Amino acid sequence: MEKIGVFGGTFDPIHYGHLRIAEEARDRFALSHVLFVPNQVSPFKVGETATTAALRAELVQVAIAGNPAFGLWAGELEREGPSYTVETLRALRIKFPVAALYFLTGTDAVRDIGKWRAPEECITLAQFIAFHRPGVTESEARFGVPDHLESGITFAQMNGLDISSTEIRERVRAGRSIRYLVPEGVIALIEEKKLYRVVE
Repeated sequence: MEKIGVFGGTFDPIHYGHLRIAEEARDRFALSHVLFVPNQVSPFKVGETATTAALRAELVQVAIAGNPAFGLWAGELEREGPSYTVETLRALRIKFPVAALYFLTGTDAVRDIGKWRAPEECITLAQFIAFHRPGVTESEARFGVPDHLESGITFAQMNGLDISSTEIRERVRAGRSIRYLVPEGVIALIEEKKLYRVVE
């Protein structure tokens, strides 16, 4: 059976931490490939996104170029309003009716899964894989997950890269180097489009 990883996020911008998580999931769980799914607007980040959805998708496309196991799915960008995981998983289940879906997330996000839209349906549509994120331990995340949802979540430890998109945006604004935090193609696109700079 085909096994597909689904990695949603704002990706503003995508960085090596994201890419490392996707590759670790692909390798550890024997995934056929991983789909990166940039959201239109995260329901938890309304008003916070710094870059248009189209540009963030372009950044993702540049970052994953050259890896045949990685792909871009832009379905969330075609919907208006906030992006809800359950709607994405429903659409991907229709697109891949016989594949096993694995939703990649972090301990910080899965801790609040009880507040998501239709969380019970989410975990019937996909097996969740929650990687450790700085600031939220596995035990803290488990404490926040309702008992009836826990069986649908696999917690995975990894030696991740402690990189954040917020840090990258701040470095660009300050004129500091982001080399080795993001792929060279992403740096080139950020410079070309003058992203994250202070507007005077």
